[in-house]
Amino acid sequence: MHPLAYEHLRKVLADKKLVGPRTDCEYYPCHFMGQDCTWCFCPFYPCEEPQTGGEWITRRDGTSVWSCMYCHWIHRREVAEALLNKLCESWAGAGIERVEEEDIERVSRRIFLDLKDEYPPTPPQRQSEI
Repeated sequence: MHPLAYEHLRKVLADKKLVGPRTDCEYYPCHFMGQDCTWCFCPFYPCEEPQTGGEWITRRDGTSVWSCMYCHWIHRREVAEALLNKLCESWAGAGIERVEEEDIERVSRRIFLDLKDEYPPTPPQRQSEI
């Protein structure tokens, strides 16, 4: 898990509440108006799942990076809330600080697949597809 995502995950699990739209953020809306910003740093990054709207892009230096620019899925309120509930259930009482990184990755992957089944992602149309 990316270090920024891990730190963000710790904070969200400590707060145990959704953030909703963060209209005071200089990047808002980075995905769509009304988005839920709870998972600003996605715990599934890089999910490598094109159904979410994400894709591999090539940087100027020729390396590839997973881009979430067109991912709306995790920012839908119902998905953000379901993810928070599943993560809280997974580490109830244990505290994420005491969970091994491999276990975080394994549990996160299982939750990702479960959420995808419960809330199928439908990527938004890109301007070039309209």
